Amino acid sequence: MAGFYIITVRDDLRPRFQPELHDQDKRPTRCPACGYDGPEHSKPSAEAGFELLDCPDCGLGRTWPPVPGSEIGKWYPEQYYGKTNVRFNALFERMIRWFRWRRAAVLHNRVPRGPVLDVGCGRGMTLAFLRELGYESHGLELSETAAAHARDVLKLDVATGDFLTSPHEKNRYNAVIFHHSLEHFANPVAAVARAYELLKPGGVLFIAVPNYGSWQARLFGRFWFHVDAPRHYWHFTIKSLDAILARHRFRVVQLDHFSFEQNPYGLLQSMFNAAGFRFNLLYSLLKNSTARTDTALRYPVQSLLHAALLPFLVPFVVAATVLETAFKSGGTFEMYAFKE
Repeated sequence: MAGFYIITVRDDLRPRFQPELHDQDKRPTRCPACGYDGPEHSKPSAEAGFELLDCPDCGLGRTWPPVPGSEIGKWYPEQYYGKTNVRFNALFERMIRWFRWRRAAVLHNRVPRGPVLDVGCGRGMTLAFLRELGYESHGLELSETAAAHARDVLKLDVATGDFLTSPHEKNRYNAVIFHHSLEHFANPVAAVARAYELLKPGGVLFIAVPNYGSWQARLFGRFWFHVDAPRHYWHFTIKSLDAILARHRFRVVQLDHFSFEQNPYGLLQSMFNAAGFRFNLLYSLLKNSTARTDTALRYPVQSLLHAALLPFLVPFVVAATVLETAFKSGGTFEMYAFKE
């Protein structure tokens, strides 16, 4: 378990109430992280018909109203994944493979070999690399489209369906992974409780999420790339996620503020969004043609301006990412916690 260090959870982060595992998607309730039972702060969302409600105590945000489970699939069309689950252009696909390999290597330094479960495993690249490192790789996806590559091409054991009712064996897994998937749960508190059931004693829970308390989030508001409403039901701060994990008897042992995969791009795209460009246009231009919603032909002037500005902005966002990391305010964060 090399590389871990202990983080002490302060008493003021420990929840003052019993967990509410149900009806979080039906009515505004008290904060499921810290128990705050007062009015929430309302902020506009870039997606019409939705707003962001923030807890004044721990900062946890929620997308309101939440899309019912029976309708959320409409926000994940086949184009969202790209043909054969290839979302980006060839260069970025190579980078993604390297990022997935690095993630597997980092987990290898922290988790003993044995069964691991990746919740929201996507194409399964991380699980495939973990299998190469000697792990028994299992995955879960909500969408059959998303799971197709992992099953058919990589030959991985990937189930589809609701994590909260999945048939996975309790007390079995050395690690449960939520890599940018926990924010997609209508009830992340119940998801954490379920992860606790599935982990062996001493097992590792790994969570990576956008940092709703970061400089990026506070500066750009509804223009922040990582809000992604309504697909992101919840928007976590470090304090709010810490409280949820403490309630479920997880001991946080490592907190990372730097992600070269997520943070520089999040800042870059948010700058373009706030400047009035077509929302997330750069993100679309970087995609594979089968996953692209906007094209350079449709927005020629804006596309040319993007190309002209990138050489000047990229060094800035890299430097800014280093700075935000130094001040523990990365645009995303990663937590490792032991099941006690």
